[in-house]
Amino acid sequence: MTEHERRDIAGLTCADWNSAAAGPAVLALHGLTNTSEVWRALAEAVPGTRVVAPDLPGRGGSLTAQAAPGLAGHAAEVVRMADECGLDDVVLVGHSMGGYLAPLVAAKLGSRVRKLVLLDGGVLPEPRWTLRPLVVRAQWKLIVRPLGKAFPDADTFVDQVEGRAIARRPDLRPRLQQWAAYLLDPAGRPRTDNARLVDDAVDTLTGEATLPLLAGLDVPVHVILAEHDGDDSTRPFITDRALEAGRAQLPRLTAERIPANHVTMLFHDATPRAVFAEQ
Repeated sequence: MTEHERRDIAGLTCADWNSAAAGPAVLALHGLTNTSEVWRALAEAVPGTRVVAPDLPGRGGSLTAQAAPGLAGHAAEVVRMADECGLDDVVLVGHSMGGYLAPLVAAKLGSRVRKLVLLDGGVLPEPRWTLRPLVVRAQWKLIVRPLGKAFPDADTFVDQVEGRAIARRPDLRPRLQQWAAYLLDPAGRPRTDNARLVDDAVDTLTGEATLPLLAGLDVPVHVILAEHDGDDSTRPFITDRALEAGRAQLPRLTAERIPANHVTMLFHDATPRAVFAEQ
């Protein structure tokens, strides 16, 4: 069983797996509506490796953590946490919003980063009218609306919020129940600052590209892309055309596409392989 503890580090609640392990550590950054709990599967897939994953401000145990707006605000808090942890040899892994946040963190950590692995992140999706700031804000107000109510239990939360993503992967239900059990407070309400989530969505999807920040950092950058977006019937969140635009911003970028969706990709073995790959 992978050793795990959850503790406050520089004002953020963090999951810290194998905290005494020697060698490079994985610093894992979750997506918009998630928490550190989504990285449990990765931690179990890399036994003997330290995996540190913060609940980003406005989520989970960091629900009331103070941070400046947008990805820049998150990056400042993550760097403070990495400093307090003494993380000086890091593989940065980010999913979704965390994949766009990771380059900002890497730019601040500099030579302390040895590699980045970005899951459906980093590379901006293709431009389209639905990615205009006002449209994204309106869409995300609707997306987060279910997070404003109480749920009787974690199973109901999974059914109503994540059910479509795992429709063809019922084996993952216990994993998502773990996610939900951590996210919900004792009254069954998701521990999310929904106004922050909406603002973060706008900044992530319509703000300045963060991938170019890695141009001056001589480390491998690998992107893992899912075949589908929110469920197995959808197009990819990041298309091949979008990937080519990302490669124009960062020519050394490497990439692979895996048979998964934006949620189930967190359980694919491509991520632990990429963490240990020599590039």
